Amino acid sequence: MSKQLGAFDPDDRLDRPDLNKCPDCGCYFAFLDCPLCGKECPPEMRAGARVEPKVKKKKSGNSSGRVQFIPWYHSWWIILIALFVFPIAGIVLLATSPYQKKWKILFITLAVVVLVLEYTGLGSLLLVRMMNRRTSPVNQKLSRDAYEETCTPVDAEDFFHAPAGEGYYAMSLVVDGTVDTGLDFVYVDDPYGFGNNQRAVYLCHDSDDPTAYVFVFDYQVGSPIALKAGDRVTVWGQTRGESPVSVNTSAGTVTAPRLYAAYIELIP
Repeated sequence: MSKQLGAFDPDDRLDRPDLNKCPDCGCYFAFLDCPLCGKECPPEMRAGARVEPKVKKKKSGNSSGRVQFIPWYHSWWIILIALFVFPIAGIVLLATSPYQKKWKILFITLAVVVLVLEYTGLGSLLLVRMMNRRTSPVNQKLSRDAYEETCTPVDAEDFFHAPAGEGYYAMSLVVDGTVDTGLDFVYVDDPYGFGNNQRAVYLCHDSDDPTAYVFVFDYQVGSPIALKAGDRVTVWGQTRGESPVSVNTSAGTVTAPRLYAAYIELIP
C-alpha cells in the first residue's frame, strides 16, 4: 500500500524529495501548511530545496541488531572443553567461530602457550619448581649461620618422648642421631612433597637409645649430602606441628616425630 500524503512517518524510513516536510512533526505534504500542526513549511524544508541533516546511527554495543544462531560446536563451553582436552581441535573451533577477533587472539595465544608447556615438559618443570619453592617446610631465606642460630639443641630421646602437638611444636631444632641400620631410607607420606618418593626420609635414632626415633625429611638447602645406614649426623631443621609418623616394618610399627632438615652434617 502506498504512503498517503500528509501521513506521519516517525522512523524517517521514507523520504519524499518531491514533497514539503514539516520540521516539527516530520510530516510530508504537498501544501504550504502542514496538515497536522498547521505550521507553514519554511523555505529550506520545501520540495527541491530540502537538505536532510545526517543522523548518526546509535551504536548498540557489538550487536548489529540481527539474531545470530551459533552452531553448538561453536558454543563457548564446547570450545573451552576442547581447549583443555583436545587443544588443537579447540584452536580450530575458536578460529572458525563468529566471536570477536580480540577474544579469538587472546584464547588462541593462551592455548598455544599451554600446548608448548605441555608437550615440551616445561610446564611440569615450572610447576614442580614453583610448588617446591612455595611449600618448602624449612626457612630458605636465612643464611646457614643465621639459620643455625635460630635452632634449639635437643636430644633425639627428648624429642621422641615429647607429647604430640606439645613441647617442640613448630620450632627450629638441632638434633644429633644415627641413621638406622635397618631403615636408612623409608617412604612415608610427605605433606610438602609430590608423592612419597620425591624426598628422602631417613629414620634416625638417638645414639644412646636405639628405641628413640626421629624421621628426618630431607629438605637440605644448598648442596645436600646423601646418608647411609650407620651414619652419625647432626641435623638442623624445623618442626611443623604434624602428628608423628607411623611406619610398619618387619620389626613392628615405628612411630616417631618429624623433623624437616635444612642442613645435615656427618659427625666424624
